[in-house]
Amino acid sequence: HRVTLPGVSRPRCAPPSIMCTAKGSNDAPGAPVPTPPRRALLGGAASSALLSSLATRADPATAYGLGNAPPPKTGGLFGRKQPRSEAEIRAVREEAKRRREEREAEENPGELVTLPSGIQYRELDEGRADTGKTAQRGDTLYILYTVYRLAPGAYFKYSSGGTPIFLWSRGYGNEGQDDVGATYRFVLGDSDAVPRAVAPALVGMREGGRRRVLVPPQLGWTSDAVRPRPATFGAGRRLENHKEEPLLFEAELLRVRKSDEAPTEEDLAADLEPAGWSGVFKLPAPPSPFRDKLGETS
Repeated sequence: HRVTLPGVSRPRCAPPSIMCTAKGSNDAPGAPVPTPPRRALLGGAASSALLSSLATRADPATAYGLGNAPPPKTGGLFGRKQPRSEAEIRAVREEAKRRREEREAEENPGELVTLPSGIQYRELDEGRADTGKTAQRGDTLYILYTVYRLAPGAYFKYSSGGTPIFLWSRGYGNEGQDDVGATYRFVLGDSDAVPRAVAPALVGMREGGRRRVLVPPQLGWTSDAVRPRPATFGAGRRLENHKEEPLLFEAELLRVRKSDEAPTEEDLAADLEPAGWSGVFKLPAPPSPFRDKLGETS
């Protein structure tokens, strides 16, 4: 039985397996040395055995990570090999350039042509050479067209890339329009018949040819008088939202009627039709008291 005197702190002692004495006790100089616990002795023996086995192992590579071989010395981040010599760096750059050119060629096919005025277009299809007809000023052209906008930031790299995004078209039946084969007819050189950037790019075009013209904002749909105009409300809203951006006008030339060529009966009939009209006018039904009572409308 221990008695603790007031004002005297109890010394901290090790587990019962260790003999300990309080600091400042009156033990004799020849007191027995404290014995370490059995767990500490076993842990130290195991650590010494493990270190000695790793140090004396025949294959030092298998000692990495407790028996796991170290990763291969490839260098670089996450084990990827990095080019070290100048020749390897040049080869990697050339391969990246080739892949970039292939991707840009897929997005923008055809040969890029730059006119002296700076207007650019791509020759997607040269057309038929057997007819001998090419578009010149004063000729009447019959075309199918599609208008695109460019992806953000693609205007300055149009010569080498730029993804086109559809806005509207005529003659291809897009957006549920019943206009497959319906052409847009205009006289090349007429004011506002096409955007100012499109007219010079169509000069010299063969029948059956197809060109994609880059239309800068200042040479595009600068006013409501510039044609062609979208036939649907949604396409009209898209044009209003993007007319201040560079656009692409892709024209497919189906027919060229030369200025000195006599028009056919079909041409004369088409000239009498309203410009841009593609619907069917339906007369309203005569008024009927029975229809008014039933709440029907014409």
